[in-house]
Amino acid sequence: MDWQRNSIKILSVLLAFILWLYVSNEQNPAMEKNINVNLEHVGLAQNYLITGGIPESVRVKVHGNKAQLANLASGDFRAFVSIPEGETGEVSVPVQVSAPPGIRVVQVYPGEVSVTIDLLVEKVIPVTVSLRGKPAQGYTAQTPACQPGTVVARGPGKAVSEISQATAVVDIQSATKDIELTIPVSTGNSSISLNPSMVRVSVPITSIDMSKTVPVQPQVTGTPAAGFTVARNISEPAMVQISGPADIIGTITEVKTWPVDIQGIDKNLVKNVDLMPVPGIASFQPGRVRVQVEVKKIETQPQPQPDDEGAVPQKP
Repeated sequence: MDWQRNSIKILSVLLAFILWLYVSNEQNPAMEKNINVNLEHVGLAQNYLITGGIPESVRVKVHGNKAQLANLASGDFRAFVSIPEGETGEVSVPVQVSAPPGIRVVQVYPGEVSVTIDLLVEKVIPVTVSLRGKPAQGYTAQTPACQPGTVVARGPGKAVSEISQATAVVDIQSATKDIELTIPVSTGNSSISLNPSMVRVSVPITSIDMSKTVPVQPQVTGTPAAGFTVARNISEPAMVQISGPADIIGTITEVKTWPVDIQGIDKNLVKNVDLMPVPGIASFQPGRVRVQVEVKKIETQPQPQPDDEGAVPQKP
């Protein structure tokens, strides 16, 4: 009888537990949930750096009851990889996840990542100035100068080994005068830093000698003999070619000869004469011209003669 009573009591307790478990599971069932967790790395030695392979986050599948999972957030978890000391190149490391008490991690994706590790190095490289655009017409850019002429490149060993110079780009489009700028330098690789990151660049802009054809203006000095006047003066050739800087050439519309002395002449005069120099003009082609000065008599009107009575007839 005692055994039967004890068996009934045990069975009652067991049934009560099963009923409680059933009700609890119905009210607060076990569930799974996916959470994105930011991925960190630990253990990276000094003067080493990670150049690739670590995703920003991993997906973690967790198991727990409804109440436990209801308020879970990514900040409740920590996902990390441990970087092996002293290794470089591509290294496979497992993703480790720590979860709040009572929560079981079912799966981590990816469960392993391939991390690329490189040694941090420095190298001195020269700076090259690259000119972009063209100066204004009639101007040219001379060899640029850069100060300082070298910079220190710092970054992953593989990337640094592949560069040989840094570049400073200067815009010279439509420039008509010297350019002085402080501008950034770059290697084209964002993983590499430069020290200094700015350099002072100067680009001389000079005029190009240009040619132009202009008329010759003969010059004379003095006056012809009495009763004569200058009919015309001409130059052979009438046009010459001048050469010089574009900014000066553009302002010149004619060139003059040295004055030809015509004092007291009563007949045509032909003389070879040099052209007068013009500041900034390098040459004349030809530099000497033949000037012909033509003179003619001044025509005088005949004076009317008085009649027998001494009166001078009036013009009608």
